[in-house]
Amino acid sequence: MLSRRKVAPEALNVSALDLFASALGIFILIAILMFPYYLRQPSIEAGLAGAKAELAAAEEALIAHEEDLAAASQAREETERGLADARQRLAQLQSLASASSADLERTKQSADAAARELGALGRKMTSIAIADLDLVFVMDTTGSMGDELKDIQANLQGVIRVLHRLAPSLQVGFVAFKDRTDAYITKVFALENMTKANLERILRFVSTLDAKGGGDAPEPVDQALSAALAMPWRSNAAGRIIIIGDAPPHAPNWQRTLDMAASFRNSAGPDALPRSVSTIFTGTNPQPGTFFKRLAAAGGGDFTAHRGQMIESVLLSVLQ
Repeated sequence: MLSRRKVAPEALNVSALDLFASALGIFILIAILMFPYYLRQPSIEAGLAGAKAELAAAEEALIAHEEDLAAASQAREETERGLADARQRLAQLQSLASASSADLERTKQSADAAARELGALGRKMTSIAIADLDLVFVMDTTGSMGDELKDIQANLQGVIRVLHRLAPSLQVGFVAFKDRTDAYITKVFALENMTKANLERILRFVSTLDAKGGGDAPEPVDQALSAALAMPWRSNAAGRIIIIGDAPPHAPNWQRTLDMAASFRNSAGPDALPRSVSTIFTGTNPQPGTFFKRLAAAGGGDFTAHRGQMIESVLLSVLQ
């Protein structure tokens, strides 16, 4: 009986040792298997950190690329708008160029017609002789007189040359006038003998004039006529004042203007060469035209309702 009690603990002890040994073996086996993993863990973590950094850099690059793409798209839209504006401006410029070309052609045709008329008048007048002449142009240069001013600028030289052939001695002056609130009321080129140098001077003077200003209908015709009367008129020469405009003076100055014209007419004396004030009316309103008729009558000159070329109206006013 005593010997049987000792057998059971020994069997138990052997089994426990086997179990422990088996567990220990499994642990060692697992440790051996996992050992390379633990060796690679730092490099995996480093790789993971690098991958995260690369991912962040890639995201930043993507954002930057998207921003660049948006900026490029905006720049393209702006370029397309600029291109459209440029095309529109080009079309406008082409239209203006076409219109300017047409205007240039019309101006050339007008100048050619004026030259032909001047030649015809010159041929008709070769047998005409006039006395020594003092001639002053008094011209409205406000905004409504653009076409007439261009006409005078283009043909004044021809008018002077024709008159110079007809008159033994020719002096010419010019009074340009605007309104009270403009750059000037009167601008004067005093009577000068038409030598070559003085002809060039008066042509330069007239070429600098521009048709601007005005705004209201009345113009200071009276002040312009007064400036013309103040010039050095020769007592031994015929005197002609030609007033070119489309508006009368201010109403309170009508009579004063008529009186000045009559005074100039009567200043020649009974035995002197005649003096006169003629008018060339360029407007279409009957009322101003009536005043210009009265002014020519007071000054003993001719009234002309201007149509066509200014050169014809001027010569007809001088060779009355």
